[in-house]
Amino acid sequence: MDLGKKHLKSSIMNNNLFFCLVLLSFNYNCAEVNSQDIAQNSKVADSVYIGPTHFSDDLVREDSLYTAIIRIDKQSEKEHVLSIQMNLKKNSYFVSATEHDSFKGKFKIVLTEPQHLQTNGSIIETPLSKVDENHGFVKLVRQNTHYKQSLKVLSNENFEVYGYLQFTIEPRCTLEKIPFILSYVDGKLSVKMDGC
Repeated sequence: MDLGKKHLKSSIMNNNLFFCLVLLSFNYNCAEVNSQDIAQNSKVADSVYIGPTHFSDDLVREDSLYTAIIRIDKQSEKEHVLSIQMNLKKNSYFVSATEHDSFKGKFKIVLTEPQHLQTNGSIIETPLSKVDENHGFVKLVRQNTHYKQSLKVLSNENFEVYGYLQFTIEPRCTLEKIPFILSYVDGKLSVKMDGC
């Protein structure tokens, strides 16, 4: 009888040990997969600036071929940065803002009323676009890209400056205009949709 109980006890312990090992193995594999996912996501984040989703005061324009997210970041009392995240969809592309040749449809920022607000320095593109040999050696943007344009406030008074982003989105071949208003109120510059 004692021998039967010992055998039963040994069998239960072996089963428990087996299940513990299975659980440990499962947890280890999950941890390994999660660490691989994290490593892979950080590699993606290093190679392409995706930026934060959007804040409540961002201007967001959704299209079937792209999403444009526009925001203002304050640098100092009179210095701000117009930040534009262009997320492309369905293999769409456009001519880079840094393309030297004068293309009507290249990405550009247009601001009215330079007496209140002016661009300060060149537009910064991250990641840098690459020359496409198949399209006449033109710099094309084919991946999610972030643009930064420094702005200098020239007035102490409250004002609104109208502006827009302009670019031709391919392969649809349509000239896109995204209008916006830069509003300066009590020392704060913000962006809003034209007409809101």
